[in-house]
Amino acid sequence: MPNAENAVADDPVDRIGYVAARVALAAIFLFTGFNKLVDIEGAAADIVEVGLPFPALLAVIAGLVELACGVLLALGKRTLLAGLGLMLFLLTVTLLMENPLRAGADVGVLIDFLKNLAIVGGLLMVVLREYQVRMRGA
Repeated sequence: MPNAENAVADDPVDRIGYVAARVALAAIFLFTGFNKLVDIEGAAADIVEVGLPFPALLAVIAGLVELACGVLLALGKRTLLAGLGLMLFLLTVTLLMENPLRAGADVGVLIDFLKNLAIVGGLLMVVLREYQVRMRGA
């Protein structure tokens, strides 16, 4: 009888599905990170809208974080770190910029808030899986 702990690692369908899920999660960060760096003024304008300081600097930092962590996640390199970094980034952005409780927020903000929470949930699954793999290997 196969060992349950090794069943996931030995299942090619699971491995392919996990890679596909990581790439799908990474896609949004690669796209938005690239767009922030190509249009820093546009990204900075969104940051100004919520009243944060140093909008151009924050736009560049956000773009670099999204791109770097997105590439690592897609390639399966330092996946635990990339997943945690993207979770922290997205939770921060969601609370600051997609907060449905802030003045003037409409249903679109609520939808973006819920979409971001769904992405955080996917990242959490990646982080937990990577953590489990590390703990089995330790």
